[in-house]
Amino acid sequence: MHYKISKRLIFLQIFLIFIFPVFLLYFKILPLDWRILVLALSALFIYGIIHHEKWSHREMGVRHDNIKKSLPYYLFFTTLGVAFLFLIDYKVRMPDIDTVRFFVKTWLLFLPISFFQEFAFRSFLIPRLKLLFNNQYLIVLVNAILFTFIHIIYPNLGIGIPLAFISGLFFAWIYLRYPNLLLVFISHAILNLTAVLLGFFHI
Repeated sequence: MHYKISKRLIFLQIFLIFIFPVFLLYFKILPLDWRILVLALSALFIYGIIHHEKWSHREMGVRHDNIKKSLPYYLFFTTLGVAFLFLIDYKVRMPDIDTVRFFVKTWLLFLPISFFQEFAFRSFLIPRLKLLFNNQYLIVLVNAILFTFIHIIYPNLGIGIPLAFISGLFFAWIYLRYPNLLLVFISHAILNLTAVLLGFFHI
């Protein structure tokens, strides 16, 4: 990244991308049906910033040099997360879903959403937070809080919010240690699809 940016502008970008749109959706200033569109527009806005500042692929986490080193950690976290979701489902007994609609929405919505969220919250936001904070724990916490905040527009908040916060902590920590957009996207997609298949949330 060769572009100098002030901390004030970073805070403004974070507000406009990660906080303001959620308020508009949560208070129904914008219809909830627009949430996919809002997410896509936010991703385009982020891409515009990255393009303007001339980020390298490495800075965006688009890497292949660390896949072998990073894969065991992502695999372990993903497996643990899937097992945890099945355990919660066993205890709580979430309602069944319409299987046909699930597979349609999987390809049309959930996979793109997983990618957009990782592109926004890990690929873009973590480097931004590094410019604001020197403390890695604070970077992970703020990232997880903002990641959790976006989930207030989804149903099943009693289960969805704690799950989003816990997964947000792990996603932020593992990406901070082993930045790889492809691996974190695959991990997020697997956990998202498992959660949806088990009935934890829907769109």
